[in-house]
Amino acid sequence: MRTELLTCRRMTAGVVYPPYQLQQQQVNRIYADITERYPFQSLQHLPDGGRMANPNGDFFIQTTRMQVNDNVDYFQSSKEKALDLFRLAQDKLKIPQFMTFGIKLTAFLPVESGRNAAELVESSALAAVVDNLDLLGPGRQGVGLRIVLHQDGVHELKIEPFFSDLTQLYVELDVQHPNPFNDLSVLEPRMDAAYDYLFREVNGFLETLA
Repeated sequence: MRTELLTCRRMTAGVVYPPYQLQQQQVNRIYADITERYPFQSLQHLPDGGRMANPNGDFFIQTTRMQVNDNVDYFQSSKEKALDLFRLAQDKLKIPQFMTFGIKLTAFLPVESGRNAAELVESSALAAVVDNLDLLGPGRQGVGLRIVLHQDGVHELKIEPFFSDLTQLYVELDVQHPNPFNDLSVLEPRMDAAYDYLFREVNGFLETLA
């Protein structure tokens, strides 16, 4: 398994806060500020806020959350963009306290030429039960792993075949920090820690899948 080919393709980062009386005028002003720096092409007003979007991602501002979804070319750039979007919005909203921060990283790992990702997971990670999977009935497309760890936040890791292209493994790391905080400065080290965990601990685990 050439784990050096593991590539992060998508990032979702969000903050949750107590219900906030968000006004559409605030959303409009934030959109005007943001589009001076980032080429969001549309603003969609929602019953509880707004969604700014372009083909590579979007940014939600709602009464209980802000969330960035971004296609990742370089993690550092996506991280800095997300932090900047949160700060630009917070400059206008001045939310006094945040309750939770979460980041989800979606990555893909190609398997060796001629290998099938579904067969790989079954024969390596699930070798002890692979012969019993037929008990579940016909039509099995593949199986995956879900691992939950409580360590400096709640880490949920999914490893499974990418079912639309079985030459790749789909790897998803979701890290939640359900602890209140007042300052957005805590976000960057938590985002860095999630990325490092993906390319250190998770990468090391993937190496064991022969």
